[in-house]
Amino acid sequence: MQRRDFVTSVLVGGLVTPVMGDGHNTENDQQGDQGEHDHGKRNDKSTNYTISFGHWNPTPTNTPTQTSSPIDRFAPADPNPRFLNGHDILPNDFRIRAGDTVTFAISGFHLVLIYRGSKPEDIDRTDLLLSPPMTFPPLINDSTNRLYRGLDPRVMPANQDRVEVVGFNTPGRYLVICGVLPHFFDAATQEFVMFGYINVRN
Repeated sequence: MQRRDFVTSVLVGGLVTPVMGDGHNTENDQQGDQGEHDHGKRNDKSTNYTISFGHWNPTPTNTPTQTSSPIDRFAPADPNPRFLNGHDILPNDFRIRAGDTVTFAISGFHLVLIYRGSKPEDIDRTDLLLSPPMTFPPLINDSTNRLYRGLDPRVMPANQDRVEVVGFNTPGRYLVICGVLPHFFDAATQEFVMFGYINVRN
């Protein structure tokens, strides 16, 4: 065997090892030993999905004229330029199965709220959390049918980006909104903006 072929085979063999192992002993799992890191019932069919909850917009736009807005988050004065943040939940309507989890990849000043059995117009936009003095926009505080409220963005460090992972174990239609009032409801257009649905089936 030539030296080049030998080195290639060693590298390939070394790369395969971590891909094949998942941290569980298959033989032990078949015998009912779930391993020391399995806390609860294991479901190999469960899947994790990712939702973008807000996003940064450094690329050129065409409205009203083509402009470029580079973002430099090293800048200590404004590491979270809110006027360059997109207020979208993507995807905003999709299906998962009971037992699946969703990773909310949050970019910027946002608050994840999840409701079951509610529509956007059902959300009380007058029950608000306010920050004295008013240095932050108001946050929605409607607890009716609310199943999950994420971390308070007002107490986030300079880097507001984070992830929050939520499990969906019961079939149903779940409303997901941004709890920052002006992100969820545009007072100028009287339209609901930053919301979506997660449909959970068996």
